[in-house]
Amino acid sequence: MRKVFPIICLLIFGLGCNKDSIQSKPILKVNSISSSKIYAGEDLEIRLQLTDQEGDFLDTIWVKKSTTSCTRSNFVDSNLFRIPSDLPRTKNFSGELILTMNYSIVLQPRCFASDTTTFSFWVKDAKGNKSDTVKTSQIIISR
Repeated sequence: MRKVFPIICLLIFGLGCNKDSIQSKPILKVNSISSSKIYAGEDLEIRLQLTDQEGDFLDTIWVKKSTTSCTRSNFVDSNLFRIPSDLPRTKNFSGELILTMNYSIVLQPRCFASDTTTFSFWVKDAKGNKSDTVKTSQIIISR
């Protein structure tokens, strides 16, 4: 018993001194999309909710466009949208991001017919933690 007690004390002390290794990642959620059908010349507005416990999210929003019938319209891009650098990066940050997609630049189908598309989004923080990927419902884009 004399030998067991010091070992138990050392174990408790050692476990109590470990740093918290849990890292949180940013959280994205799709709040709304302006329309499920976009006609030529119209813009699409997507509202995302961004939450980050540490407030150390980066300025890049990754976007992936996935289409069902025209794979030439598909892309993944990290240069389309930026979170403003002057936005305060505070602990327990929560805010809405409004992304406006222009028909002629982002939305227009690269084939000769209308297209059904979904958009996926994700962000990263300064520690390299990636948010879960959020996806819109299907959006029909007319030619």
